[in-house]
Amino acid sequence: MQFSALHRMTTFDEVEAVVGRPPSIIMLKQVSALDEGCRAILALCPLAGFGHRDADGVSRTAFVGGAPGFVRVHSPTRISFTLPDGEAHGPVSFVFLLPGIRETLRVNGSVARRKGTETFVDVQEAYVHCGQAVIRSRLWQPPAPTPPTPGVEGDGPLRGPGVADFLTAAPFLALSTWDDSGGGDTSPRGDRDVVARVLDARTLVIPDRRGNRRADSLHNVLRDDRLSFAALVPGRTDVLHVRGRGSITDDPALLETMALRGTPPHAALLVDVDHAEVTACAAVARSGVWTAATHLDRHAVPDLMALAGAHLAANMADARRGPLARALKAVVGIPGIGRVLRPVVDRAYRSGLRKEGYEDVEVGSRRGVRLG
Repeated sequence: MQFSALHRMTTFDEVEAVVGRPPSIIMLKQVSALDEGCRAILALCPLAGFGHRDADGVSRTAFVGGAPGFVRVHSPTRISFTLPDGEAHGPVSFVFLLPGIRETLRVNGSVARRKGTETFVDVQEAYVHCGQAVIRSRLWQPPAPTPPTPGVEGDGPLRGPGVADFLTAAPFLALSTWDDSGGGDTSPRGDRDVVARVLDARTLVIPDRRGNRRADSLHNVLRDDRLSFAALVPGRTDVLHVRGRGSITDDPALLETMALRGTPPHAALLVDVDHAEVTACAAVARSGVWTAATHLDRHAVPDLMALAGAHLAANMADARRGPLARALKAVVGIPGIGRVLRPVVDRAYRSGLRKEGYEDVEVGSRRGVRLG
């Protein structure tokens, strides 16, 4: 296959024709400050994917943290954390992981100042991200056997030490992208067995399966094609760091190679890789996220989907949506409502994953429900 000949989508209209336009209700789930629910999640979180650019404008993604509460909340719009290597400048973004929990918390902002290795961030938005990436990747399940690493054609960064082997085993990554107006996003990506497939020594492809149609990463790539990601392999404490330039394709022949039970993804992200390196990660090692004893019982932590509902209710009230907003606020305020609604959410995940071609993915966390 000649990758240079693959059809690329270059306009927002093209992307939205394939991916869809995000419903307004999805955009109403984000908040501009850290409320009590967000702060409770951060207090429990030992690890996060962190996207930033350095003083030279080089895109970087790393996993940071190492212990619950590694992020210090100074106010609803100011946090800080230790960034041991390098300096972050301008817009930054996080995806916070809770061991054993499928949903994640995303936080975007900008660097306010640095004091030694402590980086202070002004928070601009926060929102709960659905659990599909974690579910698809089986991130919190025992590691699966790794298939043999296929040969890598040509010369390039993906022939570096251990890179192809890591990619063959990595089902999950944190993808960082930026727009052209001072914003950035770090999004969780997960897929069955392999999340980023090697096409040749300089090219990767990441399937974009159907989700909530928010598609921040795809929209950002149209504005600024520089990106980076950090990938994880369950059970390993090293991390693969990749940076390069992205483009979006809906080429049918390529998408068909990533089909599940005959269902291809609706689009894919092509990455022209500039740099790829596997390095030890102290944050992953210290966090102990691969140890079952560190995995949180979903009934003992704040329910992230209930938190998302609370954010939605608050924003609908601000938008003066009247009776519907009041009804939603009343529902999400019921004690234990997260546990009551969890079976409904499980069914929604199950239905969505079946449509993508999955059949044997555990939907529940801790007490899983298998598809099929």
